[in-house]
Amino acid sequence: MTIPVTQWHAAAWQQLQASRQQQRLPHALLLSGEAGIGKAEFAAQVAASLLCEQPAADGRACGHCHACQRVAAQTHPDRIQLAPEEPGKPIKVDAIRQLIQALSLTGHYGRYRVVLMEPAEVMNSNAANAFLKSLEEPPANTLLILVTSAPARLPATIRSRCQPLRLKSPDSAAAAAWLSQESGDSSQAEIELALRLTGGAPLLAARYLRNGWLGERRRLLQALAGCATGETSPLDAATLATQLLKLDRQLPIYWMYYWVADFIRLAYDDNNIKNNDMTSDLQKLPRQVEQQALHRLLGKLQQARRLTETTVNPQLLWEDLMIDWSSLFADQRG
Repeated sequence: MTIPVTQWHAAAWQQLQASRQQQRLPHALLLSGEAGIGKAEFAAQVAASLLCEQPAADGRACGHCHACQRVAAQTHPDRIQLAPEEPGKPIKVDAIRQLIQALSLTGHYGRYRVVLMEPAEVMNSNAANAFLKSLEEPPANTLLILVTSAPARLPATIRSRCQPLRLKSPDSAAAAAWLSQESGDSSQAEIELALRLTGGAPLLAARYLRNGWLGERRRLLQALAGCATGETSPLDAATLATQLLKLDRQLPIYWMYYWVADFIRLAYDDNNIKNNDMTSDLQKLPRQVEQQALHRLLGKLQQARRLTETTVNPQLLWEDLMIDWSSLFADQRG
């Protein structure tokens, strides 16, 4: 799913093209912004532009030359992609060493070489230390593009050696219009809900609609409601959450976090809740729950997000979270 760079990120594109025309492109670019707004797509178009043999007047790749064909086939030797071996795993030092070795050789086409690293923040400490060598001694005609939704998680030594470029999220009207065109048979209500759940990030919202994540989220939230009322056991709810990890390691944590946050908001008569399609389910839950305990659970969920990137046993992690949630309502269940 490719979005035109001119649609949401025209200013950033023009800024890079001006630098290119002045022969002042940086050797390393830190491309950041909210998740799901098209950072990786933007970075890919920058790479295609630099590798293209006949770029258009606005800098975009022609899409027809030999270089563009190789980029499209993912076989261009001067385009290097760095990513974790598996989702949720770190970028390791061996991958960085291979990158350094590749950059020590002469480029194949005599133009730019482009390295795309995404998500850059998952480099482990050894990988980050090794990567500094490329930043401190950058090869000529090479652009390193680090794509991240969490730049603060990168070491300061790396951030300081990159030119930052933060991409802005599209306004709500632009996001809704694009998603309406891309979402096929999805209803307007589903489109609005997907954008609400993703903070207005259209590409992430499109994944919700395309992959059926709205329905999977509802299953988990209904299990959470059942835990509160005693209709669902914490162990069964934990098993469901563990099964949902196949969708994305972070999604179930995210969904539970905002469910708990929404429940807290209702206690203060704040109706600005994220899961507004589940308002009636939230309102049916027992309300006499200790607020401090709810906030402690939110903190535990934030910690759990970090733990999902480690070797922690996911079933045990989720059993602990579900038991904590269920225990909040134990006195009211009798």
